[in-house]
Amino acid sequence: MESADEFLCVGEPLMIWSAGMGVRSDDRRTADDASPEVCQRIRRDCAQLVKDAHKARYLDDLSYHALRVPFVRAVMPECKIIHVVRRGESAIPELLFGWTFKDSVSGVIARRRTSIRLRSLPVMVARFARNYAMSRLSGRRATWGPRVPGLSEFSASHTPALIAAYQWSEMVRIALDDLGHQPREKWLQVRLEDLIADPAGQAGRITDFCEVAEPGSVIEHAKALIDPAYTFEKKVNPTDAEWEQIRALIRPVEARLGYRE
Repeated sequence: MESADEFLCVGEPLMIWSAGMGVRSDDRRTADDASPEVCQRIRRDCAQLVKDAHKARYLDDLSYHALRVPFVRAVMPECKIIHVVRRGESAIPELLFGWTFKDSVSGVIARRRTSIRLRSLPVMVARFARNYAMSRLSGRRATWGPRVPGLSEFSASHTPALIAAYQWSEMVRIALDDLGHQPREKWLQVRLEDLIADPAGQAGRITDFCEVAEPGSVIEHAKALIDPAYTFEKKVNPTDAEWEQIRALIRPVEARLGYRE
């Protein structure tokens, strides 16, 4: 969608969507968290980014939204949600890389630079400091990515590979449960495998769903951008013993997504 002139694509604007709600044990949010003040602030910050970029519509790729569908819809009732899914066995090595990666200050700033807000900076700094220390002392971060409910308890007694599997499984389960209670015309599910195999066809589905003014440019961009032979290298593979436990853990959610063993 980033090739459509009408959209501003904001990468991982976590600080916009989390600021002002205090310190929580996980990243789950519901419609009850969407107070008038929170809604006004988020909408104002997003609108300002769109205005500054001289665009017409806001778009982001924040994975935390998987835990916040009712909250997002309460903040922006007019929004449309594209739920991109993939087979768990493909996603977990990439999540495991994230859990064991030793991040840097410059890397964090580069990812968050467009959405940094002073009011949420202390929480971000504290979280980074904890992860920085733990990744170097124990070989894994204290937390990485969206904190699903129960993650801290689960991570206390499991390996990083199992933690990644639990995180993926709960994120997808919660998203599916919440989307099931939303109007069907407000969300679209896309398989990553289908997008890679048929970029034009899936991009067409997405542009139709989002009512893009000039869908042709997006479809052509998808065809040029997506290489079916591309291999993402930032992966850490679990052991064979861990894979047995992982498959048992993720099987129910993969079945809900329509994947078969």
